[in-house]
Amino acid sequence: MRPGWDEYFALLVEVVALRSTCYRRQVGALVANGDKEIVSTGFNGNVRGALHCDEVGCVKDEMGLKSGEGAEWCTAVHAEQNALIQAGKKSRDSTMYVNAFPCKICARQIVNAGIMRVVISGEYTDKDGLR
Repeated sequence: MRPGWDEYFALLVEVVALRSTCYRRQVGALVANGDKEIVSTGFNGNVRGALHCDEVGCVKDEMGLKSGEGAEWCTAVHAEQNALIQAGKKSRDSTMYVNAFPCKICARQIVNAGIMRVVISGEYTDKDGLR
């Protein structure tokens, strides 16, 4: 059966998440414009040029922090942030698809980027971004 647009993009987000270099949580994000064209994608991983956590280990594991805690210690860029960086101003009036609830920081960036709608296809411990 042919999926609707939301289901289609949600499935693609799962494939994007496979590129994640975080071994704790694989998150993918996708920005699609009103014409249902993909504007950008992003996955969570270390900053450009740094060794990835799947290569050198996770600082949050070393500190005994749970998922959703200690974001300030993590050197990764969130999937939503990477998708917004790639999209630039093309994200205005678009829809973001993500397989986890955006954290508070990502939620603010999503709003500021002009994203009009967010479709979440997964769960995450930090749901404060919904407020």
